[in-house]
Amino acid sequence: MLTIIMKIFKALNSEQSPAQLASAISFAAIIGLTPLLSLHNLLILLIVLWFRVNLTLFLIMWPLFSILGLMLEPISESIGLSLLQLPSLIPIWESFYNTLLGRWSNFYYSEVIGGLLVASILAIILYPINKILISQYREKWLDTFEHYKIIKILKASKIWQLYEASSS
Repeated sequence: MLTIIMKIFKALNSEQSPAQLASAISFAAIIGLTPLLSLHNLLILLIVLWFRVNLTLFLIMWPLFSILGLMLEPISESIGLSLLQLPSLIPIWESFYNTLLGRWSNFYYSEVIGGLLVASILAIILYPINKILISQYREKWLDTFEHYKIIKILKASKIWQLYEASSS
């Protein structure tokens, strides 16, 4: 648990921009809130690996959003079922399913399409909020945290020195 917290603070204190860190959180939200074995998750994973997104923060936040996804699953499924049964969209879903991409996408499952909609909305909302919070942390709180006695003790400990040596 301590190493996870240390990795989060190391990512927050890194040279990467707040936009890169906020992107990692938003992409982790999309993958975590939707069923794992879906085509859109492969696309998100390729985007994360292609662009300069903080991989550590992405890998830490993914399981946290997966737990949240389990709690939001009934809501996502009901939203997805409503989307799939909307009479005006049925011809679109039928023609999409008849394509190879449509069958691979698993959008005909209510949980996948509902989860993707909920996750996309949440990711769009989370991105600017996290970007602002990370910037505020770096401007106002970083120096304050450095002066706490517990932080000084942790940095002077052998555990921190071993962690720094292993992460270099």
